[in-house]
Amino acid sequence: MKNRTVLITGANGGLGQAFVREILQEEPIKVYCTARDIKSLESLKALSPVIETLELDITDRDSISKVASKIERLDLLVNNAGVNTNSRLFDDSFTDLEVNLKGTVSLTEAFFEKLKASKGTVVNVTSAVALVNFPLMANYAISKSALHSFTQALRAEFAVFGGEVYEVLPGPIETRMTEGFPMPKAKPEEIAQCVIESMKRKEFEIYPDGFSQMVRERLQSEPQKLIEEFAGAVAGH
Repeated sequence: MKNRTVLITGANGGLGQAFVREILQEEPIKVYCTARDIKSLESLKALSPVIETLELDITDRDSISKVASKIERLDLLVNNAGVNTNSRLFDDSFTDLEVNLKGTVSLTEAFFEKLKASKGTVVNVTSAVALVNFPLMANYAISKSALHSFTQALRAEFAVFGGEVYEVLPGPIETRMTEGFPMPKAKPEEIAQCVIESMKRKEFEIYPDGFSQMVRERLQSEPQKLIEEFAGAVAGH
């Protein structure tokens, strides 16, 4: 990433801030940090003169267009912005899909030609529940599963011109998104560090913590049992 231009969405969150700090160590020439509330990015400005903060709502095409018009060149897009409404299957909520899938697709499309010109890289943050639905947050899992499929299609498109697409499939992380969930959680810094190191090794699907690695292994060794265990959580709620 040395001397590269980077855009990180959701940079005000725990994982977003961790990505900013880790990427700064790779000596980029410019790091655009975005969030819906630009005031929430104030603390990042002090980290480095290469940081520029921009207001961005990935569900708003006008907002996307404004940001895209301000960035001439882009080498790395980190699609980190996301939401978890913790909604069940028939809770009549499509917010997760609107943000996690549609918003990410819209933003990536807006920068596709610029990434193509630079033979750039995209990092999509999905989730371990993209691979096996956790029904207590069914709509989040559905949105991340759709994003997982989009990432695979995007990787094929990027391969045509020599670009790269990485997918990060973390388990629970110590962020606002998982507050109130009594379970072991990875630290955002550990996730970000693992992602950077995995990218250097050209590992395109990244399982950056113990929970996500467990899901991957059990989907290979005992998939039906894992699905039943995740589904069984509904019985107690």
